[in-house]
Formats: sequence, C-alpha cells, structure tokens
Amino acid sequence: MNTFATRFAGAALFGLVAFSPVIVSADTTSTNTTIQQSASIEQLFQNGTALIKQNKLGQGINLLRQAANQGHPMAAFELASLHEMGVGVKKDYQQAKTYYEIATKNGHRNAHFNLALLLTNESAPFANLPEARKVMQVIAQRGDVEAQYVLATLYKSTLNGVASQPTEAIRWLQAASKSNHGKAQFLLGIHHLRGDNTPRNPKLAFELLNKAARQGVDGAQFNLALMYERGDGIAVDNASAIRWYQSAANSGNANAQQNLGIKYLLGEQVAADSSKALNLITSAASSGLKNAQFLLGQLYQTGFEGRIPTNLSQAELWYSHAAKQGQTEAQYQLALILKQKKNGSNDANFWIQQAAAAGHNEAKRIQSGL
Repeated sequence: MNTFATRFAGAALFGLVAFSPVIVSADTTSTNTTIQQSASIEQLFQNGTALIKQNKLGQGINLLRQAANQGHPMAAFELASLHEMGVGVKKDYQQAKTYYEIATKNGHRNAHFNLALLLTNESAPFANLPEARKVMQVIAQRGDVEAQYVLATLYKSTLNGVASQPTEAIRWLQAASKSNHGKAQFLLGIHHLRGDNTPRNPKLAFELLNKAARQGVDGAQFNLALMYERGDGIAVDNASAIRWYQSAANSGNANAQQNLGIKYLLGEQVAADSSKALNLITSAASSGLKNAQFLLGQLYQTGFEGRIPTNLSQAELWYSHAAKQGQTEAQYQLALILKQKKNGSNDANFWIQQAAAAGHNEAKRIQSGL
C-alpha cells in the first residue's frame, strides 16, 4: 500500500487551530435548549483541553470522551488521534476509527484524512481501501482540493487484493490540477509523459510539470530537467536543464543530485568539479538511491582521473549498501573486495551466491568453482 494521504495531528496536544461547531440562533424554546446543550458540550471540550495542557491526561481525556460521545467534532478528533498513537490511552485502532467516524459525521474536515489513512493501514484489522476512498470522496466532491489529490492517490493504490482504478485516479488528479495543486499537476504530468493509462502527450506533460516545478515540487523539477535535456516536449535547453536539476537537488531530490553530480564529475554543461560531484552523489546515496551507492563504490574502488583517490573501505561501504538493496553488480564487486580481506571469504561467498542467483554471469562462473 502506498499513498500520499495527509495526516493531521490533534489540535489540543499538537497545536492545530481548534474546530468549533456552528450554532444557529433562533427565538424558540427548542433552539435555546440546543444552544445550551452545545455550550455545555463545548465547555467539556475546553475544560478537557485545558487539563491535557496541564499534563492531567486522565482527567482531560475523560472530559474529551464525554464531549465526543455527545457529538463534539474536535473532541472526537482529539480522542481518535490519541487512541491511534497510544498517547495517554491504550493504542486502539478500533476506538480511533470509532471517534474519527464521529468527527467526520459532525463536520470535521481533517478527520476524513486521518480516517482514510487509518483504513489503509495494513496493521489495522479493518483495513479497507474501498471504504477509505468513500471517506475521502465525501469532501472531494465538495471541492476540497487536497481531498481530491489524496483521493486520486487512493485510486492509484492497491491493498489486500483491491485493484487500483487508474481512470478514477486521473479524473481526480485533473480536478485538483485545475485548482493549481502542485503535486496533482506533477502526478498527472507523469501520466501524460509516460503515456500511462492516458495517451502520451509530452507537450501537455511539460505544461503540467512546469506549473508544478514552479510551485517547488522537486519531482516535477527533476523530470522537467530531463525533458529539457532530452528535448522531449520542448526544445533542448541544457542551461534550463541544469537550472532545474539544481533546484531539485537543493530540495533533496536524490535522482537530481545523482544526475547533477555526474555532470560535475564529467564536466558536462558545467565546469568539472570533483568536490561538488562527490558531495551530490554522496547525498543521493545517503538518501538510499542504490544506483548512486553503486556509483560511489565504483569511484572509490578505482579512483577517478587522479581527482578522486582510491579508498577500498569506502568502496566496500557503499557497495554493501547497494548490495543489500539488490544491486547485482554491487553484490559482485563487494564479493571481490571481501575475497581479498582476511576472514572475508564467507561473506564474499554469500554475495557471489546472491549475484549468481540474480543472473550475474561472472558470479555464476565463480560460484561453480566454490
């Protein structure tokens, strides 16, 4: 299960602005009674919140529970959050679900997001992707742009045998994109760039990615750089490619850091700078990008044009990181380094076997002689 759902923390403990129910006045006995009841419930919530801030969790949670059970949306949301995280109460997903449902029924927007995310939590016994989609659709249909985006990601997801629905995902991405939602524009742009469940349209992809990139979406910036570099949907423009690679790299995009690092290493469209190259590639590798880890292993294993010295301990370190992520050539090269180390033969044989099982021909040849 992989979604981009937004989690909102409880207000009383974590600083969000409290949500208060709307009270409509009218000159009738029934309405006056309703107002008095609402005021009483609101007082329970306020008193409970105050006690929690004073670290009197037990008393405060008890008052929140009374308010929540009478339909106070913010109290229900707070209580659900506490049960979901196990703060001040026993961690209990079922109780969290119950109180999130009370909050959503009483108009609490953020509870829709947290409930949907809880329903896609595989650790929860009631995980239910179709139900999560329904929860988000309620507010997405009201025009809530963030909900439209999250709903699109839920339609892109799979869980417990429930299939993705790409057509619905694209429909909601389009809705959010029209309201200038950057991440929705990014995902929709990728659909059009790849021709993924929609006709490939590089020009439309460029438009969408350009809008998202200008809103700071690093994935869009990286893909925009690729489009400028390849001349896909736009004329080749190496200066713009470098500019967008730099923006994405500065935002922590590992792929952009790797590509820009290689350019500094080789002196492509930028002045060669080994220090910048190593810093960028190391940042990408430290983020877990296995190809960058493998590249660092290569650079340290053999050195580079006298500008990067050989360092076998660093080569072993980065090959090890990449090997553990299944990078076959890294597994093979790691085995070769380990074979040269005292007492390293057992580990070397292990990685030879891993590489051979993945189809590496040289590893297979060595394995046959073990």
